[in-house]
Amino acid sequence: MTAQRYLQYLPDFVAEYVEFQKLGEIEGEVLEEESKAKQEMEQDQWILTATRKGLLRRAAMMGLSVSETEDTEILRERVLSYWNSRRPYTFFMMQEWLDTFCGAGNYQAKLDYGAYRLTIVLELKEKEKKEQILSYWKTLIPANLVFEVLLNTNTHGKVGALTHGQLKESGWTYGEIPFADLSEYVRA
Repeated sequence: MTAQRYLQYLPDFVAEYVEFQKLGEIEGEVLEEESKAKQEMEQDQWILTATRKGLLRRAAMMGLSVSETEDTEILRERVLSYWNSRRPYTFFMMQEWLDTFCGAGNYQAKLDYGAYRLTIVLELKEKEKKEQILSYWKTLIPANLVFEVLLNTNTHGKVGALTHGQLKESGWTYGEIPFADLSEYVRA
């Protein structure tokens, strides 16, 4: 196929020569590489379709630190959230940002006006976003406001009032393990 990409533009009598067929193979490969590079460049223009290389370039322009092991989709989320961010002049704008970054219901935000304290409590499944939220919001909030990001690890507070039968029926999971399978982990 790559040879045909070049040979289709040659007259028929020239395309019969072995030299031009070999040249067609070489040029066809070059044209394929250029086509792929053009397609990647077009994809990298937008965050939602960008390749890892394009996302890394955008992250560098924004001053984001990226680890080698960071997943491409997580990097895409980070770049997109920083790209769409605006200064949160109100508590409600901050909640709107957290809704898009963490998902609605995956955090609790509390502003204590008297103590000048802003506390964000993340659900345990969002723990990998804790450092990103901390570093991002420290640049945005006023200096006289105490800011902390915590993890909600109080599972007993959520399920302590339920019986074992209710937990089993509801399909409650402890991390990745369904409650029905927890009997294997109980010490005798």
